[in-house]
Amino acid sequence: MDPYLHYLVKLSAANPAVVADDIYTVNGELLLARSAPLDEKTCLALQGKTLARPLANSIELKTVITSSDLLQHLLGTIRSTEYFQALAEQKHPLSSLEPVCAKLADLPLLQQYLTVMAAQMNDLYQRTLCVSLWALYIAQEMRLPAAESGEIFWAAIAHDIGMLHIDPQILHKSEKLTAEDWLHIQSHVEIARSILMDVPGLSAEIVAAVSEHHERCDGTGYPLAKVESELSIAGQILAVADSIVGIYFNRFKAQGRRWREVIPILEMNRAAYLYRSCDIVTTMILRSELPLPNVVHGSGVPEFAERMLQQNLQLQNWFTQLRDCLTSVGYTHGDRKLHALQNVIFHIATTFKGSMLFKEDLRESLESMAGKEGNSITQVVADASLRQEEMKFHLQRLSRMVQMYISSGDAKDPKILRKIEEGFANISGRIK
Repeated sequence: MDPYLHYLVKLSAANPAVVADDIYTVNGELLLARSAPLDEKTCLALQGKTLARPLANSIELKTVITSSDLLQHLLGTIRSTEYFQALAEQKHPLSSLEPVCAKLADLPLLQQYLTVMAAQMNDLYQRTLCVSLWALYIAQEMRLPAAESGEIFWAAIAHDIGMLHIDPQILHKSEKLTAEDWLHIQSHVEIARSILMDVPGLSAEIVAAVSEHHERCDGTGYPLAKVESELSIAGQILAVADSIVGIYFNRFKAQGRRWREVIPILEMNRAAYLYRSCDIVTTMILRSELPLPNVVHGSGVPEFAERMLQQNLQLQNWFTQLRDCLTSVGYTHGDRKLHALQNVIFHIATTFKGSMLFKEDLRESLESMAGKEGNSITQVVADASLRQEEMKFHLQRLSRMVQMYISSGDAKDPKILRKIEEGFANISGRIK
């Protein structure tokens, strides 16, 4: 069963769903007639069938999220988030949201998707609200025209609707995801693009931005591994906004940490994103004047720093193994996907060599920085810890990418593939 059909059926117990137009197979077989309820019984007629048109286009919900509802949800996100409150007070008045939200009334299919997302994947819906605020605020800070800023906002609102078609068993899997699992999750981008292409009232620019929200300026993203010159400004802004929210929700929020701690992570990833967006985001966060809390306190610093130093040696060894695995095959192979992987290892090397994490004596570097005016050893260790966490994240990400490349069957040269497989054998156990 398509996960979206599963979500619709679950929702229909509280919010009835009915067939708005006759549902046919591609061969012309009538499956459900107009006005039929969509419930556990009637949905059996749809299982295993290839429909003539997407299911969502033939379904209506009794109650959907309206423009007013969306506005209130965004305002609720702002009022419950110290950082967004500060931005609204200083430069982004709440009144600026009402005009952009009004467009939802003309987008019934998107209303349906947002309603299902809010009810069945509420965490994703809350993230979507945050991404939309970030994207709009970045566009406004860049002084883009109001119409263009509005399109970026709507790309952000719609960017993850494809996740509603991803197998929830994979999304909630407790064990390590396989390469096939990751490819399935990544397909949400193409799913969203194909859905939005048929939505009247959404421009080609909005659809393009959605299709680019996991691309990166340095060519290390997906699904097409585009580089900066191939990406729209809207797509780059959406990618930055989505990444900021992902970093915060996945790594910081559960620990009670704040948005300001995203800054060192963002700065270490500048090569992957629109540089101007990175500068603007940093300025916006600093303008909010939210203090940076300590990761470690007082007498716990020496022990914490020692653990960090030990982990640093492990990370450097991991990096060396990945570097040797990817660079030993040379650079004249003509394989674009392999070139993208090699670009990632160069990005990691360039970024982290400039962040003191690759220096031979990290302990001496920490003490030297702490000795500078205005620095404390606690602040320096906390900042270095954030950077080291980011290094680990990138090494895990690259390891998954190599694993997916090996299993994809897309390698151009079998000999090179075997060499990479041999080099990767000692690394695969590090992936989580």
